[in-house]
Amino acid sequence: MIRNAETARQAVELARQANKLLIDSLKLVRSNCSNEEYEAYKPGIAHVTGPLFFLVMDPIYRVHPSLAPADTPAEFLERWRRQGAAPEQ
Repeated sequence: MIRNAETARQAVELARQANKLLIDSLKLVRSNCSNEEYEAYKPGIAHVTGPLFFLVMDPIYRVHPSLAPADTPAEFLERWRRQGAAPEQ
């Protein structure tokens, strides 16, 4: 995954913004559409946000644990560090 710390930081920030936009769209649909429409829309958002984390953000956090959100459980951070995170540049 991305070794350069600054590039990783920028990539994570953009991924976080993308995730926020997706969640905001879910809130919009919840507030302005029927429950049926919301329930139909929600799986699509989950189908995108799950892989966004597991395929993009999580691998970056494994190399750069310091970029993980402040509320990341300590057990995740420790696991990432034990998995041989590359030194941050």
